[in-house]
Parts: sequence; C-alpha cells; structure tokens
Amino acid sequence: MTESPTGQLRAYRALLRLFPRRFSVRHAEAMERLFLDMCRDRTARRGRLGVAFWVRIGWDTIAHATVEWLLLIRRSSNSKTGYGWGDRMSSFLTDVRYTVRSVIRQPTYGVLVVLMMALAIAGNAAVFRVFNGLFLRPLPFEDAERLVDLDERAPRWDLEYTGMAYPDFVTWRRENRSFEEMGVFTTRGASLASDGPAEYVEVVQASHDVSAVLGFEPALGRFFTADEDRPEGPLVALLAHGFWEQRFGGDRDVVGRSVVLNSRSFEIIGVLPPEASFVGDAAAWIPLQAEDDAGGWWLDGVGRLKRGVTLGQAEDDLLAIHKGVIPDRPVNEITAPVVSLVRDRYLGEYRLGSWMLLAAVGIVLLIACANIAGLMLARSLAREREIGIRVAMGAGRGRLIRQLLTESVLLAGVGAALGTGLGVFGSETLVARMSEQFPRWVSFELDWRFVAFSLAATVGAAVVFGLAPALQSSRVAPGQALQASASRSTGAFHKRRSMNLLVAGEVAMALTLLIVAGLGMRDLIQLQRLDPGFQTERILTYSIGLPSVRYDGEESLHAFRETHLEGVRGIPAVTAATAASSLPLSGHWGWFFEVEGAPPRGEDDPNPVVLNRVVSPGYFETMGVSIASGRGFDDFDGREAGTMAAVVNETFVRQFIGAGEEAVGRRIRSGEDSDWLTIVGVARDVKHYGVDEDMRPGVYQTTTQFPLSRFQVAVRTSGDPHTVTGAVRELIRRADPELSIFAVQSMSERMEESLWTRRASVWLLAIFAGVALTLAVAGLYGVISYSVGQRTSEISIRMALGARREQVLRQVVRQGMLLVAAGVVVGLLASLATARVVSGVLVGISATDPLVYGGVTLLLLAVAALANFVRARRAARLEPMEALRKE
Repeated sequence: MTESPTGQLRAYRALLRLFPRRFSVRHAEAMERLFLDMCRDRTARRGRLGVAFWVRIGWDTIAHATVEWLLLIRRSSNSKTGYGWGDRMSSFLTDVRYTVRSVIRQPTYGVLVVLMMALAIAGNAAVFRVFNGLFLRPLPFEDAERLVDLDERAPRWDLEYTGMAYPDFVTWRRENRSFEEMGVFTTRGASLASDGPAEYVEVVQASHDVSAVLGFEPALGRFFTADEDRPEGPLVALLAHGFWEQRFGGDRDVVGRSVVLNSRSFEIIGVLPPEASFVGDAAAWIPLQAEDDAGGWWLDGVGRLKRGVTLGQAEDDLLAIHKGVIPDRPVNEITAPVVSLVRDRYLGEYRLGSWMLLAAVGIVLLIACANIAGLMLARSLAREREIGIRVAMGAGRGRLIRQLLTESVLLAGVGAALGTGLGVFGSETLVARMSEQFPRWVSFELDWRFVAFSLAATVGAAVVFGLAPALQSSRVAPGQALQASASRSTGAFHKRRSMNLLVAGEVAMALTLLIVAGLGMRDLIQLQRLDPGFQTERILTYSIGLPSVRYDGEESLHAFRETHLEGVRGIPAVTAATAASSLPLSGHWGWFFEVEGAPPRGEDDPNPVVLNRVVSPGYFETMGVSIASGRGFDDFDGREAGTMAAVVNETFVRQFIGAGEEAVGRRIRSGEDSDWLTIVGVARDVKHYGVDEDMRPGVYQTTTQFPLSRFQVAVRTSGDPHTVTGAVRELIRRADPELSIFAVQSMSERMEESLWTRRASVWLLAIFAGVALTLAVAGLYGVISYSVGQRTSEISIRMALGARREQVLRQVVRQGMLLVAAGVVVGLLASLATARVVSGVLVGISATDPLVYGGVTLLLLAVAALANFVRARRAARLEPMEALRKE
C-alpha cells in the first residue's frame, strides 16, 4: 500500500463505499479526518502504516457498514408494518439470551439434551454418508440416468446373470431401436515389463463404442477406431489417467510411445480421463478385437438409452431381436436380455441392508427425541410458575411456544453440530474400507445432500421433541400456575401420562432394533462356524498368468507349472503346494455336463450350470477338501487315452445321479464332441462362492488333461503364510523375469473379505441397538424418577402411617415394569411384522428364531428391572418427616 496521504485517502474512500449512501453523505467527511489523524499518529510511532493497520481498518469498516445496513433494513421494514424484521430479530435474540441463561442455571439438563442429540445425529450422519454415496450421488457421466447395464439371464441354467455373448452383442447393436450407443468390455490381467521387476496390471479390453456410451473424451490423443477393434487389428493402447501420472509422470509426449503387455508391444494412442475408472481400476485399455462368432458369455455390457425410452421398452426391443435369431443361434431359446440401471446392477444387493441401517439410526433418533421430550416435560413442571407469571403479564401462547421451540432448536443445533462431526470422523475408516469394495465411481465425499440431510434431521428432531412439550406447557393458566404444587396434580397427571407413553414407545422401538441386531449377530456367528469344506489357516494364495506369445503349447504350460510347484515345495516352511483354475472364494467357470445313461432332459427341465475347476494332483490334500468316496487325482490321470478322470462334489451327485446312488465309476462329459470322463471320486461340498452363498454342483478335472495359461497357486505353510511371499517372487524372477505373481492373499484373508460387508453391517446394527437400549433405559429411569419426585409427599405420608419400605419398593418397581411390559408387547409384534423384510438378508437362521426373540426380550427386561430397582430403592430410603418438611 502506498504511503502517500493521497494514496491512503483514496484507498479509505473505496472502503467507505461499503456504507449506505445516506450514511456516507452525512458522516464521510468526519470519518476521513479521523482516518488521516490515525495515519499520522501511526506513522509517527512506527514509521509506516503496515499490513496490520490496514487489516484492522478494513475489519472495522466492514463491521460498522454491516450494522448500518441492518439498521437501514430494520427502519425500512418497520415503516411498512407495525412489527418489522428488526423487531422479530430482536425478539429472537431475546429468546436466545433467555435460553442460554436458562441452560446455564441448569447445566445438567442442557448437557443431557446435547449428548443424546449428538449420539443420535452421529449415527444418522455416518449411515447417510454411506447411503448417499451408494444410491444418491449421480454417476460421473453426462445424462447418467440413461446409462444402463446390459447382460443376459438363463433361468434353466440357474443363472441370474450369465454375462454377454459377443455374437448377441453384435446383433443387438446392429438391429436395436432403443439405444444411442452400446458397447462391451472385459478385464483381464497382464504382465507389464519395464526396467525393473515385472509388474502385474489390470487391462480392460473394450469395444470401440464404449467411450461414446460413457460420453467421455480422452485426456490426450484419441480412442480406438472400428478398424482397430477387429481381429488381427493394430496393437494400440490407452493409458489410464492414474497409471499415466504414476508411471510416466504425466508426460504429455507419451502418445506415440510403446508399452509392453504380455510380451507384446502396444502403441500408446492416448490417455483416458479419470472417469474411465467406471470400468475398473486398470492400467490400460486395449481394443477387444473379438471374432463375430466368439463363444461363451464373458463380457460386460453398457448402453445409453435414447431419450424417452424406458427400461422395459429397451428390454422388449432386445428380446425380440434376441429370439429372432434362434434359427441361427439355438441357445438363445434359453437365454434372454437383461437391461437394468447401472447403479441397480452393481449396488442393488446392498440396498436392503442400507435401508435397514437407515431405519436403525432413525429409531435411535426417535428414541433420543422421546427422551429429550420427556426431559422437557419434566422440566416444564418446575417452570409452570415462571410461565404463569409471563402469561399474567400478557405473553400470548404463540410467544411462549416460540420461546420453548427456540430452546429446542438451539440445543438440537449444538448437539447436531457435535454429532455430525462425530459421524463424519467415525465413518472415515468405514468408507475407506468400502471404497475398496465398490466400483471406483462410488464416492463417499461430503456434498450438499449430506448437509441438507443433517439440517433436516436437526430441525425435524427439534420440532419432534420440542413441539409437544411446548404446546402442553403453553396451556398453563396464570391462576393455576401460581397456586401451590398440590393444586397442580391434574397437570402433573397429564404430563406423567405423556411421559409414560413416550417410554413405552422407546422400549418397543429399542426391542425391535435389538431383535433385528440379534438376528443379524446370530446369523453371522452361524456363518462363521459353518465348515466351508476347505482349510483356511496357514495357506497363501496367488495367481500367475503366462503370455501366449512365449507359452504357446501344452508342453510349455505344463512344464512351467510343474517346475514352479516343485520349486515352491522346496521353500523352507512350505509343506504342500497345488495349482487350480480357481481356488475357493475366487473365480467361476460354468460348464454343462451330462451323465452317461441318464434319461434325456425335457425342453423345460432345468439344466444348472456346473462349477468346473481344473486342479493339479494333491489339490484336495493341500486345501483340506475331504473325499467322501473314491479318491483324488494322481499323476497318471489324463496322461493317456482312456484315463480321462473327474472328481464331482456331493451336490452334483444329488442333482445329476441321485442321492444314495454310486457315482464312482460313472462317466460324464461336457458335450457331444467331448471325451467321456470317468468319476474317480466324490468330494465333500465346498462353499466356493462364500459361506453365505448357495451350493452349486461341481466337477474337478486334472491339469494333465486341461493345461492352464492362467492359474492360482495355494501354498500350505507351517507358520505365517506371508513369510514365503518373497521366496516365491524370487522363484518367478529366476524362471522368467517378465512374469510376476499377483492377487497375493492368505486364504484366511479371503474368507474375512468375503464376509466383510455382512460383518460391518451387523456390528453397526449391534452398536445402534446398544445405544437404543441405553437411551430407552435412561428414559425409563427418568420417568420413574419424575414419578417418584411427584409422589414424594404421598410416599412419605404412607411410610409415616406404617407402610413398609418393601411395599414402596414393590410398588415403584411394578409401576416401571408395567411400562416395560407394554413396550415389550408392542415391540414383539413390530418385530414379527418386520420378519419378512429381515429374512431377505439372513442365511443361517430363521427371521423368527425363538432363541433370539427370547434372549433379547429377557435382556431388555433384566436391564429395565435393574434400572427400576435402583430408583425404587432410593425411593424406599426416603425419611418421611424430612421429606414432609421439604414439601
């Protein structure tokens, strides 16, 4: 800032423009003289004005200008109405000051209200943050409501989703009338070679339409063309935005360079935008380059609907096209298109659980509101004299209600601010873990929806717990309020009845929530106790992918796998090692099998997809899978003609051969052109998809008759399985420097991960149920305390006339337990009514499990009885004469 007086004055005059014009005309000259005097004094003492001087001048000017504008608005408003904005603001500030003084006089009351509100809002804020991220935030794409997932279903195969077949996609894309664009993609692993050790990365193979469907443009370069998306087309790639920044340092000259994936060189033609992570957390995208007659159902589909087209219309359009090619593609008689919103397809299974959590925290909030309302009702009795005086002095009922609601809103606001902060802080760990479980486009960042929900919950709660007490308290007649307390028994009775209803409702809601949480907890315990059919302790798992450029024959694939397993078995602390196409809790190969001599199926008979797994000899021993009959594989199975072997699971025997029938020695095959496989053993069922998923029929084949270019390895160790990871990596590096292992996890970690979402939901429910129980019992204790306080004189007289303390104790306990009993009855009925909803997320137990209902009810009764007994014991210890003197 210039130090010349002219420059100083010019800057100050600019600040004076913040004042209303009328004020500036009257006082600007005097203020300028005062400013110049301040400048001279400051310069004389400091030598210069400095930044601090101008900050203070600016702050003072802005503050005073704000006050002048408010006064101007107040005068203008009051000139038009008898009771202007300024008067209303003054009245509100008076209410605020009165509330603060009132709370200071009784700090315990204020602290209790704030703490209960904070607990309730914290849970609501945390759960809504998750719900908002999953189901409310829009997808990061233009016109995201027209973006749909494309898939196929096959009820006869017992498959809700099969994936898309490329021939079906080609037909749908060519003949549909409902979509602007549609595309397909799949994700696979690749080994990326560089100057250092080889690195495993995810790579998306996508059709050239995908960018148009998602509506994004590359950050650099261009997307694939139709000519590049054809068999034997040019090898080109786009780098993912994050990978480009990490590996290439955001170099904009990367276009035109090459990247080596699975020993093949791809020309970099562009860099994807960040929103391309919708498809997956991949390092690069390459063209799909699929044959028109490519077999199998292995693709993910995405489409953009034309404006005005509904999901039903689009699905009907594709269904007509799909069935129209049955003469050329008979399998379409069994499969059918599925069109669904992207959010529903990826997150639909979590919707019920999320709503249950929202309902749980809603119940906690209602119980907290009921408790606070009870506190306010009890407090209002002590304020009847005060309120009566205000009424006698002319205060209207509306004025009293506004004063009491102001108190509710202020206390709710303080509690909500504290609770929102606790909810955000407490949910950080939860959302960080959930971000790893869900697609990358799911974001749990705070937004205006979160703020709006928090405000709505706060205001709603303040009205809920503040309105009824305010209405009731405002009915006080001046004469009645100024009489002695004995003459106010009618008003006390009405308040007591209201509080009794609130407490009974709290108990009912708490019991309902406790039963739901108890069902979830017992279900989780049952699942954790369930034998998955395989060993989970001390087993390390990882994956290996062999590029076809260098491993192009059965002999090379078999040689690498056997050499690698032999090397792993030689590592100290390794007791066994095996390979498989897919280990438990990962992967799925769906095949169809027929049993030799079985009667032919009818057209409408189900033909469930069979889980097919290719395993190396020793798999069952390494994984701890028991053989029910027959044997596992040996080194001679599948090596020569006539020795093709299979092991089936128990579910396969029941569904394809018949329970009680001998399966060993029977033959099966996967198609008319396939070889017959002789069943050499029956393995116990394995929960391949997770302990909370249905069992499927399964067939095992041996790696000697089915070579694998990509496989998983299971290593049994004598100690911590992760201690051998470094030795395994060194084995791979020595065998082939361009390879790397990936998806390294222990089997215990896989099991924990498979149940993480269910476990987190159950524990959250349990926490909310515990809070609900605590609040309900606190409310019960408060009501009994209030009742005893109102009846102190009566109890004292009875005791003075000879009533024993045991009689008083029983009477007080009976009064409280009657309230609890009423709440328990309503709560049990409500729990039974919600059983059908709850059954949708339970696997191991019934939604009407008597053990849970009985145990939770007894728990609540025991805790309530204890609270009643503690307060009743204090009442029974009253000294009659001392209590009467106080009255």
